[in-house]
Amino acid sequence: MTETGYLLTMHSLDINGRCELHYYGTGDSGPFVIAISPHKPVFFIRHDCPDQETAGLERKTLDLSDFDGVRVDGLYFSSLDSYFQTRRRLRDSNIRVYESDIRAEDRFLMERYIKCGVQIEGNVQKQNNINVFINPSLSPADYRPELRVMSLDIETGTDGSIYSIAEHTTYASGEFKTVLMRGEPANPVNAANRDSGNNYGSSQELRYLPDEQSLLLGFERHLQERDPDIIVGWHVIGFDLDFIKRRSELYGRPFTAGRGFRHRELRIFQKRSGMYSAEANGRIIIDGPQSLRTAFYKFENYKLETVAGELLGRGKDITPDEDKVAEIERRFREDKPALARYNLEDCVLVTEIFQKTAIIDQLVTRSLITGLPADKVHMSVASFDFFMLPLVHRKGLVAIDTADVMAGQHAAGGFVFTSAPGLYPHVIVLDFKSLYPTIIRTFFIDPVSRVRADVSPVTTPEGIRFSSTENVLPDFLEGLMDKRAEAKKNNDPYLSQAVKILMNSFYGVMGTTGCRFYHPYLPTAITGTGQWILKTCRAYLTDLGYEVIYGDTDSLFVCMKPEEQNRVDAAGAELAEQVNNHFINLMKSDFGIESKLEIEFEKHYTKFFLPPMRYTSEGARKRYAGMLEDGTIDFKGLETVRSDWTDLAKKFQQDLFFRFFNDMELAGWIKGFVEDLKTGSFDGLLIYKRQLNRKTSEYVKSTPPHVKAALKLDPDGSKNLRNVSYIMTAEGPTPVEMYSGGADYSHYIEKQIRPIADGVLFAAGRDFDSIIEGQQLDLF
Repeated sequence: MTETGYLLTMHSLDINGRCELHYYGTGDSGPFVIAISPHKPVFFIRHDCPDQETAGLERKTLDLSDFDGVRVDGLYFSSLDSYFQTRRRLRDSNIRVYESDIRAEDRFLMERYIKCGVQIEGNVQKQNNINVFINPSLSPADYRPELRVMSLDIETGTDGSIYSIAEHTTYASGEFKTVLMRGEPANPVNAANRDSGNNYGSSQELRYLPDEQSLLLGFERHLQERDPDIIVGWHVIGFDLDFIKRRSELYGRPFTAGRGFRHRELRIFQKRSGMYSAEANGRIIIDGPQSLRTAFYKFENYKLETVAGELLGRGKDITPDEDKVAEIERRFREDKPALARYNLEDCVLVTEIFQKTAIIDQLVTRSLITGLPADKVHMSVASFDFFMLPLVHRKGLVAIDTADVMAGQHAAGGFVFTSAPGLYPHVIVLDFKSLYPTIIRTFFIDPVSRVRADVSPVTTPEGIRFSSTENVLPDFLEGLMDKRAEAKKNNDPYLSQAVKILMNSFYGVMGTTGCRFYHPYLPTAITGTGQWILKTCRAYLTDLGYEVIYGDTDSLFVCMKPEEQNRVDAAGAELAEQVNNHFINLMKSDFGIESKLEIEFEKHYTKFFLPPMRYTSEGARKRYAGMLEDGTIDFKGLETVRSDWTDLAKKFQQDLFFRFFNDMELAGWIKGFVEDLKTGSFDGLLIYKRQLNRKTSEYVKSTPPHVKAALKLDPDGSKNLRNVSYIMTAEGPTPVEMYSGGADYSHYIEKQIRPIADGVLFAAGRDFDSIIEGQQLDLF
């Protein structure tokens, strides 16, 4: 049988003293598992190391060496147990091991260039409603699955038990909605597992189970019936699934959330960062807030109510101004269908958030690019390993364990320069497209070319040599860039974004000691060359008679000449082409290489403003505002895009710049704004919103305003607050929950309005005090 499918989860384990690899996935014929048995996991040691006395160990002489040119042998083990015991013994004896931290199930796929899409050829058997392939032939495949996604949510009581479990499962041709409720229905007619009232119909079912143990068993059976490929939810790992797991164990049995073949109970892990992950055979588990963060979505906070309100325009069934705990208790006692509706609505909100943001499409696409399972694609170092290691092996090299990486000096950052603060007309932005990846391609920068630098060497502007023929990363990047161009042509935003994220991660990965391929020459060569390129470009543009007023890493802000200001777009495109030709000639003449650099005319600001840097006469860095041709205003680094400023400050700044860029009167407007503030017109905009990095009781050395506000709500840290909203009053920072009026308007004028106003007014020869005139004494 030949089956094409998508790999969901990957595991290695010992069964009867020998290692097996299990790959769970889904394809056109439904869910499947691939079992590779027996499998011999491998790591490497130096050829001159003495033989190891380990049962089931086979040592092979290989045509491989480490990055220092020392020959290595392969150690092949019959079991994971002997693998880990031998690794531990060798490391305890200070004997270097190579690639011993690569998981066996990952190495098997990466050496075959299989990246989640797989073609399977072999005999199949059916076990527990899942297709099982034993030792089939595997090869890479381009396959996008149709996934069954279950959104899960539980409701718990004040006694620490589970009241109900809801799920909303969606798939290609339909959906299911079910709530499992503990207890009996108010209407005994509906005791046969279905309540037909309160908006429950044929597609949404309310089932009653007599007690919590029955509820847990019922959900476990229900999970197997629905058989989702992916489970999602809001804090679904750290709360819902963890709660179900612990309550199941209380009744003496593990919670087996995985698919058939060989059941393994759900495993939950918490990282130092506070993020959670979970493993269940054949099912990917994705948490809503964590996935949104890693997909670069930003919200005021990541509560379900907030995110649903912003993305969907509606919120939870129990509103924030209600006592949620009390209402859940009331509904459980008096109106279980209403509790079921609330429980299910949370599931539906999560489903629609995932659909609106297309998170799963993005994660699947990234998995097909990186080779990592969809719930692990954010692991950029692992992604780098997955494609780099097999290519390195084919160059005759093996890499060290990550634990053996030695730190070097930090590489310089991107080059940033600025000019005098003020207003500039007709400024264009020239942007180097994918600067760091194109630097890697131009100068052949990668781990292999560093150690083979004597072969056809190329030298970067700061004098670091690389091989122009012995390398792997430049060609891989070229393939990714072609793939991204094709994605844009085909209007495939998920593939385009996936490729962009992966390409842009390479510099950071090679610059961290968490990467086995780290060497200080790699990030230094990239950033050093980036600085040289930006400085060279600025000098070239200056020689052409342009004023270059600002630059940051890969972008230059250029004032157009007076004669070009009536044809800026055409002149900007021509200038970009001129710069590209300059670098083509420069790379050929000075370095003997082909330039892969490409600068683009990105945008045109009809007016561009550089605010002053504090305590200097220079313009600020990474802070500016510019008005585009259509009248919209871009803000970079200013208060209007910063979460630690109030909505009052953001409104004032946005309105101020609109008037400033459109040559509208300012003095009278500012006076009126201040007067409106004093009379309470902006009281709804005065809230500060900040995050707490630790418990309130742990702030000892200093107590900034947001901590003072939090201490009024949580003096001993028992509530473990993560966010606090407060208003400044005469009594200091006051939590919104305790605010009853009396805002300190003088604080907002001094700390929010004045600095923003003075940051702009200097360009018109004015300042805030001169506009407010003699009103200061009245204000305070």
